[in-house]
Amino acid sequence: MKTTALKGILMLIIICTQLSCSKDYVLESNMEETFYVRNGGSDMPVFVRGNGESNKILLLLHGGPGDTSVSYLNSAYSQQLHTHYAVAYYDQRQQGNSHGHFDQEENSLSQIVEDTHDVVKALQYRYGGDIEIYLWGHSWGGAVGTAYLQTADYQSEISGFIEVSGGYDFDFINQAVISKLTDQAEIELTQGNHIEFWKEVVDYIADLDVNNLTTEQSLDLNRYAGQIERDELIDDLYVIPSTEGFSEVNDKVTNPLSVTFNAISIFTQEYLIDELLSISLSENLNLITVPTLLIWGEYDFKVPVELGQFAYDNIGSVEKTFHIYPHAGHTTMRYDADRFFNDVREFLE
Repeated sequence: MKTTALKGILMLIIICTQLSCSKDYVLESNMEETFYVRNGGSDMPVFVRGNGESNKILLLLHGGPGDTSVSYLNSAYSQQLHTHYAVAYYDQRQQGNSHGHFDQEENSLSQIVEDTHDVVKALQYRYGGDIEIYLWGHSWGGAVGTAYLQTADYQSEISGFIEVSGGYDFDFINQAVISKLTDQAEIELTQGNHIEFWKEVVDYIADLDVNNLTTEQSLDLNRYAGQIERDELIDDLYVIPSTEGFSEVNDKVTNPLSVTFNAISIFTQEYLIDELLSISLSENLNLITVPTLLIWGEYDFKVPVELGQFAYDNIGSVEKTFHIYPHAGHTTMRYDADRFFNDVREFLE
């Protein structure tokens, strides 16, 4: 009698567990959900926001490595997207608000691609296999998205790719950065703008063996490129057509301690930085066949516009569009939120 009762209780527990695991999550017009995807010892948060009734979800692949998706969630361009579509903001392993214990050697591009695939599957499981998922990769996230779409048959589950200033080939980036810095330095010095900075750039480049750059030199070039945008060293870069371009809302989901710790610790891992600086995904761009929207800023010194043009020319997609924003830097969508929203909306519809 006791055995029968015990079996009944165990069966009830199993049934209840199965029912709870197969719960249907509703796609609503104003979503605000958070869940974690666990893979290889890492717990990675996914923040779903926006209009799920569209049945379209943009999966954000943030920049870095070492950034957080939350810095995108609170920007004006995302707030506009939320009115029409859902966006899944996913923090990659050992980045942003993710946490866990895992072998550091597992923190590689291929592992992050596998993590991303698990996030895609989790979205399909929660919201239904008929949802349309679009990868939205910015900077490093563009490399993750490119690698994802070149892996196995993963792109069969993706409805499209939005790449913004994607860093998919670092040697290409270095050569383009050197060329862009050199050309812009001539313009700025002729005009007498920020002379000390631009002379420093010219002198630094003059001492480089441009065909044999060290890791430190690659990082220095990236630092100079970032400083141009951060310190507003080019006036034309800051003519913002959209008055909402820099508006933000309060951050309610991030953990500052986790974000700071992850951002610092990820750059102590030489193998990951070495992989970042050796990324070369140009040869297989033709494997990408999903509809693709490419967006670059004319004044992007970190990942110059030449990479956008090359991607447009070589991606295998029949449906592809390339936009250059004339008054934008590396975080291109930030400089003209209105145009970005309209371009994405036209692409998705």
